[in-house]
Amino acid sequence: MKKRLIAIMLILSLVVALAGCAASENSKGEENQQQSKNTDSEAGASTADGETSASLLPEDLVKEYKPKGFTDGEAKKAMFIVGDPRKYSVNYDLVYTAMKHFEEKGVEVELRDLYDINFNPVITKDNFYYAKDGAGEPSAEIKKEQDFVTKADYIIFCYPNWHDTPTAIVKGYMESVFAKQFAYRDTQDGLEGLLKDKSIYTIMNAGFLGGGRGYIGDGVGIDDEAWDEYMKAFKVFDDDTAGFWGVQNKGRFVNDRTPANNSENYKEELEKLREDLVKKLDKDFF
Repeated sequence: MKKRLIAIMLILSLVVALAGCAASENSKGEENQQQSKNTDSEAGASTADGETSASLLPEDLVKEYKPKGFTDGEAKKAMFIVGDPRKYSVNYDLVYTAMKHFEEKGVEVELRDLYDINFNPVITKDNFYYAKDGAGEPSAEIKKEQDFVTKADYIIFCYPNWHDTPTAIVKGYMESVFAKQFAYRDTQDGLEGLLKDKSIYTIMNAGFLGGGRGYIGDGVGIDDEAWDEYMKAFKVFDDDTAGFWGVQNKGRFVNDRTPANNSENYKEELEKLREDLVKKLDKDFF
């Protein structure tokens, strides 16, 4: 009996030991698997911009440009309203290129980088009825932006394409700054836009819109039907906004062919993108 009991205990000890070894091996396997996943994730993050349209410029190709701002002079004035915190993005490169070209053409440029000025896009309870009905007075922040709008001849919105609409910070700016009684008002004949003799324009870097570059009719044979459908939809949106505010819609420059960051001809492709933007601006403004 005693021998049998000892044997059983030895067997149980052996089973427990084997189970422990198996658990340890599984744990190590899972740990190695997790480490492999983490490594893959980090590697994926470092190459993601080379595989998607959300590209960032190599540091040596960034061409920052600081505009001089508005003066009290009689020159035409362009206000750039930018909703992109990445100064090294392809989208911001379009902004730099456009601002520089406008100033070279004799147009004064004021940059309103909504992240740099810490603009609050949220319509709070305190400013809801001002934005909606023009009730009360604008906040100091809103009044400052409205003063720039009043001076501007060209109002240019710049943002990356997210969900085919302005990014939240830009949309909040539009709703807060272009408030009723400032940008439009009610009349017996309907809404009247109050920002006459001005125009709006959009510069947008995108992806998956059909592969074009420019605006309606500027497809390049990738998916021209989809491209024109998107551009015509944007035109409906922009025309409606322009109608509310009483301004002219000058259209858009949309880039849907961003150079891949792993392209061997990246620099040349980027220069071509800049040239295409300048040509479109010349056609639309000058």
